[in-house]
Amino acid sequence: MAFSIFKLRSMTGPFLTLLGAFILNMFPWGNSPWVPDFLLITLAFWVLQAPEKINLISAFVLGLLMDIQTSQFLGVHAIVYVTASFVIIYEQRRLLNATLLGQTFIMLKVFLIANFVFLLILWIIWPGREISFAFIIIPSVIETCLWPIFKKVLSNRASFINHHQT
Repeated sequence: MAFSIFKLRSMTGPFLTLLGAFILNMFPWGNSPWVPDFLLITLAFWVLQAPEKINLISAFVLGLLMDIQTSQFLGVHAIVYVTASFVIIYEQRRLLNATLLGQTFIMLKVFLIANFVFLLILWIIWPGREISFAFIIIPSVIETCLWPIFKKVLSNRASFINHHQT
């Protein structure tokens, strides 16, 4: 298999957008339920649109990087991102055939599962930690509201990349 510049270009789109989302997550927002996980939304888009490029291994590595960046227990975000990616792959046919509104409701389910898994893992690690459902519901709703915007912006980038592949 010969290396081509088009193969390299096809990976730069997902890489750059995931890097941008990672940088957005690095901002000092604090531990507020109002802060969405931009990397999760971007990862969800690329797992849905290009599962051959961004897969469960990519989700795991990005989760480990996110754990290192947030000084979280190693593997917490990795499990969350892999779980969300698995649900997206499981629902892929339904997501690709749905309208944008239908996709948004399916993505609400994905984000609710991801945020629930995150809090469940933290509760298992720190049993005395106070758990609020606001940390499940609020970020999930905000991430769901951001999904159509991210999908629109990233779809333009994805169509550019797919158009230039050989």
